[in-house]
Amino acid sequence: MPAAEKITDSQLTEAIRTSDGAAFRELYFRYYEALFRFLMRRTGDYETARDLTQDTFTRVWQNRHTLDSRQSIKAYLYRAATNLAINYLKKKVLRQADSLESHENVAAASDLYDFEAEDKIGELLNRLPEKERSIFTLNRFEGLKYAEIAAVLGVSIKTVEKYMSRALKSLRSSFKHLMVLLITLWDWF
Repeated sequence: MPAAEKITDSQLTEAIRTSDGAAFRELYFRYYEALFRFLMRRTGDYETARDLTQDTFTRVWQNRHTLDSRQSIKAYLYRAATNLAINYLKKKVLRQADSLESHENVAAASDLYDFEAEDKIGELLNRLPEKERSIFTLNRFEGLKYAEIAAVLGVSIKTVEKYMSRALKSLRSSFKHLMVLLITLWDWF
């Protein structure tokens, strides 16, 4: 295997297909942190995010012979991580719903999908429709290109462009209102 900083994802994928452990370790170190952060935002729980990140890489290794070096391994990883997170959240909601005794608590179970934002930007992102938020997050926070996002979400690149445009327009409008409020408050002091 060539030097790690010079090997492309495509070359890495091809090496992993042939059960190259060093290539798999490189893939792990290249994407572990980003996948962990991605899953942390989805689950809101450190241990769960860590476990799901490990499960993602385990699945890659178990399915290494089916990998296609012409396809983005990064998109493959995010698709696998997304599926694992969705399955985890569904099971969590079902477990909670089974233990709920009143209709009021059913609403609390659905809140599992709403993760509290750490700051104002997070709150603004959470106001976006799900598709727009997912696409914006994958692009701006995870660094995925539109084609990779399209592969992860199973939509066309044009769809990704449309939702990204909507997200940016909505965020610009929200930021504009926030700035007006901050300027008004600033003038009071």
